[in-house]
Amino acid sequence: MIRIPASRAPGIDRLFVSVGTDYHRFDRLIWWLDEWMSVDRNVGHVIVQRGTSATSELAHSVEYLQRTQLIEEFQRASVVVCHGGPATIMECRKNGLVPIVVPREERFDEHVNDHQVDFCERLAAHGDIQLARTKDEFFRLLDFAVERGASEVAVDDGHTEESVMKFEELMVELFGSRARRSLNGVADKAHETEELPKIPVVFIGSVPRSGSTIMSDLLNEHPHMVNIGELVHIWQRGVVDNNLCGCGQPFSDCKFWYKVGEIAFGGWNQISGERMRTLQRRVDRTRHIPVLLTSKNLPFVGPSITQYGAVVTRILRAVLEVSEKPIIVDTSKHISTALLLRQLDDVDLRVVHIVRDPRGVANSWSKVIDRPEVQGGAEMDRLHPGRIGLRWLWFNWAFSNMERLGVPATTIRYEDFVKKPVEALDQIFQFVGLESTSEAMFGDEPLMLGEGHSVSGNPRRLEKTAVELAVDEKWKTDLDPKMASLVSAVTRPMLGRYRYSKEG
Repeated sequence: MIRIPASRAPGIDRLFVSVGTDYHRFDRLIWWLDEWMSVDRNVGHVIVQRGTSATSELAHSVEYLQRTQLIEEFQRASVVVCHGGPATIMECRKNGLVPIVVPREERFDEHVNDHQVDFCERLAAHGDIQLARTKDEFFRLLDFAVERGASEVAVDDGHTEESVMKFEELMVELFGSRARRSLNGVADKAHETEELPKIPVVFIGSVPRSGSTIMSDLLNEHPHMVNIGELVHIWQRGVVDNNLCGCGQPFSDCKFWYKVGEIAFGGWNQISGERMRTLQRRVDRTRHIPVLLTSKNLPFVGPSITQYGAVVTRILRAVLEVSEKPIIVDTSKHISTALLLRQLDDVDLRVVHIVRDPRGVANSWSKVIDRPEVQGGAEMDRLHPGRIGLRWLWFNWAFSNMERLGVPATTIRYEDFVKKPVEALDQIFQFVGLESTSEAMFGDEPLMLGEGHSVSGNPRRLEKTAVELAVDEKWKTDLDPKMASLVSAVTRPMLGRYRYSKEG
C-alpha cells in the first residue's frame, strides 16, 4: 500500500520501536534509543515493544503486543525502528514502511548467530530497509527523519508489492523453501501469545524415586494428556547430552521433540543448550525460591525469570501443537521448577503431590541403578539416607503449601496409588476436569503402555513390558536398620500427616 502522509512538516509524529519476541535480550537498541531521546527532539508519541529487554526510561514501553495491536502500530507509525527479524520487516514493508533496522548480533549475546546481519545487509543493498549497524548510523537515520520529515525517509515510494516479492525470493534464497511457508504474510507468531488461552500444566511434585514415572506414564494414556517427562532436564540431558527419549530414540532423532524444536525456535540448533542451562541456573534452583515466591521484579533475577520463562512458554506451546493434546504433564518434581511455572502468565498450573514412605525413598536412592538412556552408560545418583530424609521433609512441606500460594493441588500417597490405581488416577482426572479412562486401562489383559516422549525420568520408562503395580517395601529388609531409624528421626515431624509409622 502507498502511504500518503498527512503533513510534510519536519519531525516524527509517531515513532514505534520493536525488538521482537526472541528470548535473548536486546538492551543495546533500548539504550541507543534512550540516549538519542535524551536530547530534545521534535518527536511526538514514542512506544517501545521491548520483550525481555530493558525498559526504556524515556518512552512508553510494553513487553508484548497482540497481533492486532502490532499491525495497528505499524499502520499508525510515522517511523518504525525494529530488529532484523524477517517477519517483522516484511510486515513493515506490507504496511508501506521502510524501517530503520538494527540487527541482533551474536557477539552481544543478542541471538544464536548472525543471520540477521547477513539478511539485513542483503535487504539494505536493495533499498528495502535502512540499516543501522552502529550507534552513529542509528542516530544519523533518526536525525535525518526529524530534519527532513518522516515522509522523506521512512515511507515507501509505491513499490511495496514489488519489494515484498523480492523479499520473499531473498528469504527462500537464504533460508530455504520453508521460509516462504513460515512467512505467509504474518509477523512474529509469538506476538499472538496474549490472544491464546493459557497452557494447562499438571506438575508432578515429589521427592525423586517416589513413583512419578509410572504415574505420569499412565496419565499419558489418557487421550487428552501428554507426558513430557522432566522438562527441567531438557537442556542438559536432551539438547546437550542427547540422551534417549522415552520412545527409545536419541533426543535429536525423536520426531516428536524435533517438531517441538522446529515450532518453538526454528530447530534446536538455533538455540544453545549450554546457554539455556546457564540461564536456567539463574532462576530454577533451590537458592532462588525466596525470589520465586515474591511478585516483585527484582534486579538481575527478575529479568532472567522473564527471559527464561519466555523460552519455557515457547516449548510448552509447541508441545501442545505437536501432541494435539490439551494438557501437559511435567514430572520435573523440583519445587523451584513448580514456582517458576507459577510465575508464568501463560501457564495454568496444577500440582499433583506424590508422597512415598521416606524409608522406601531412601532405600531406592541407595541402590545401584543403571541409566540406559545415557549413551556410553552411567548410573543414577546415590545419596546418603540422612540427606534423603532432609530432602523428603523439605519437599513435602513445600508442596503441601502450594494451595496457600494460589496453586490448585491434590495429594496422593504412592502406596495408595499402587494398591488402588483406578481410584488414584480418577482423583487426578477429576482434579483436572477430565473424564476417567482408568477402568479401561486395568482390565483382564496386562496393560501395555503406548509410545511416550518423556525427556528424562526413571529408566523404567524405556521398558516395553506390561505394567505391574505392587507396593515396594524392600526397605524393611534391605535398608540398614540404623539408617532406617535415622530417616525416621529426621522425617518424624511429618510422618503422621501422611499416615506413616514413626518407627524405623
